[in-house]
Amino acid sequence: MSAILHTSEAAGASATPLRILMAEDNAINQRVGKLILQKAGYVIDLVADGNEAVEAYRQHRYKVILMDCQMPTMDGFEASKLIRQFGDPQPTIIAVTANALVGERERCLNAGMDDYLSKPFHADQLVAVVRKWVDVRNPA
Repeated sequence: MSAILHTSEAAGASATPLRILMAEDNAINQRVGKLILQKAGYVIDLVADGNEAVEAYRQHRYKVILMDCQMPTMDGFEASKLIRQFGDPQPTIIAVTANALVGERERCLNAGMDDYLSKPFHADQLVAVVRKWVDVRNPA
């Protein structure tokens, strides 16, 4: 059984706010990311590892997934590869990692992720990368 934590309301959200899956094993990072994105008008579902991320995606086809790369049980690289096997429509998967090594961005993209955000990040950086991909997938 998946340990998805649903938020009830997004602050300032429209009638049908976008639901985002955040796969992150650190409780503080979960709380901070959720609050930032709620303030931007999104609904956030939280999971703590790659297995839970795959199961959550199986249950609800999220358009945007924030994927921590280093998690227990199954890392974000493997989870992203498995999610890509579900077929269309494909979600936007944004890698979120503390590993800022040379080549890490390419490793994320090669695993099927669409973008990369390194930790620690500022609130405006997180919101900007999510909005960028929401706009790409849903042009006005």
